[in-house]
Amino acid sequence: MEHLSTDFKNALHEDLNIYAFGEGLPLNKKWGILVPYASSIQLSNNNNYKIEDANHLTICKPPNKDHPSYYLLLKCLRICIEKHILLPPMPCHEVELIDKAKDINILLQKESIVGLVGMGGIGKTTLCKKFYHMFHNQYDKSSFLEDVKSKDNIIDVIKQLLHDLCGMRKDKNVNQNDLDRIRQCMISKKVLVVVDDVGKAENLTSLQLLIDTKNATPKSKVLVNCRNWQILKSHVCEDGKMVMKSLEEKQATELFMFHAFGNANHVPTKDFKDICMKIIKACGGLPLSLKVLGSFLCNTKELEIWEGALRKLKSGQNLTGGNDNEELWNVLKISYDHLDKQHQNMFLDIACFLGGLKISTICRVWSGDYLNHKFELQNLQHRSLIQWAKDGILYIHEQLRDMGRYIAREPPIMNRFIWKSNMSNFFLPKDEVVTIPFQSYNFIMIL
Repeated sequence: MEHLSTDFKNALHEDLNIYAFGEGLPLNKKWGILVPYASSIQLSNNNNYKIEDANHLTICKPPNKDHPSYYLLLKCLRICIEKHILLPPMPCHEVELIDKAKDINILLQKESIVGLVGMGGIGKTTLCKKFYHMFHNQYDKSSFLEDVKSKDNIIDVIKQLLHDLCGMRKDKNVNQNDLDRIRQCMISKKVLVVVDDVGKAENLTSLQLLIDTKNATPKSKVLVNCRNWQILKSHVCEDGKMVMKSLEEKQATELFMFHAFGNANHVPTKDFKDICMKIIKACGGLPLSLKVLGSFLCNTKELEIWEGALRKLKSGQNLTGGNDNEELWNVLKISYDHLDKQHQNMFLDIACFLGGLKISTICRVWSGDYLNHKFELQNLQHRSLIQWAKDGILYIHEQLRDMGRYIAREPPIMNRFIWKSNMSNFFLPKDEVVTIPFQSYNFIMIL
């Protein structure tokens, strides 16, 4: 019995729930309740144990479907499946997620709804999954609505919400009574809903009718992530905004080493150490960049290939030389694709020429309409495509800059954007190109 108790103690883990069953049949006066006691003593904090008045054969193999032990076993299995097997999958290696997830939880103690914003590929979805893994057990009901923007229609998301909160079958049609059931659940129970990549304002508006946080119990919470703060700001107060930051050098190195060498603590040889640090720096702490580059270079021992990958990365070229964009560009390009033509051109101007300049200077380069251009720049900032410091300097993430240059290399845009003087030789005769020195930049004017 002591060995059984030790096994339960060793098996305990913060991400697991253990359901213990013990026989309640009297063995003798002294040891009659030893089995349930030994099983449950280590689980007394959450009461996840049941003393069944039956022998062990009845508990493990109910005699028929009408027997109480059958329903008990079925309920136990259903809870285990819903809480563990059906959780959203996590990446094979996590970096700096636990503390960030705890920060979200602290913020949700103050706010009913929290909005997590940041550029594509920075790890918003992964962080939301980690938060859900860590804290969903603290709620009566929970739902993780993954990649909402990719769903065919919002009704599919609503059905998922009804299934998770109310147990409704996903193939059933949704009516007004069903929507009322969701509201009632939010009001009467402690509910957690995570909306991953809401995509557009219409989706969030539709869900807001269901996730009525103003009328719900203060214990019910909603976490939404999105690239564009403008989509969230009408539903999330400023105090509920959380900006996803890029990784620090230590965490970025750990993630890259894991994907490139299969070991987060790997120490590269002298020949590879310098090129590793240059690639990590070029990725700018963006988890997706580090993952894609590390995976691309994994098992590659030729230093020339690493150096070539770095050159292509910094110049915005495809790593494989294929016609299709890689995962890195596909993800980062999503925010760009949703811009109108004017904002796309502004973003490409910044990526090719204007990053690192003062906003006032940039506005003069465009046309001098300072207030109008500053407002348009704010739209890019809200989408996490650019950022600016308090001193008025505009910054663009290195990977977003490289993506912009990658786009600018492709027709028909390539005839408009030439950010290196030697590139003009491929497209234009010498007498049609004028190089204009401007601060630390050489702009190419197409005549």
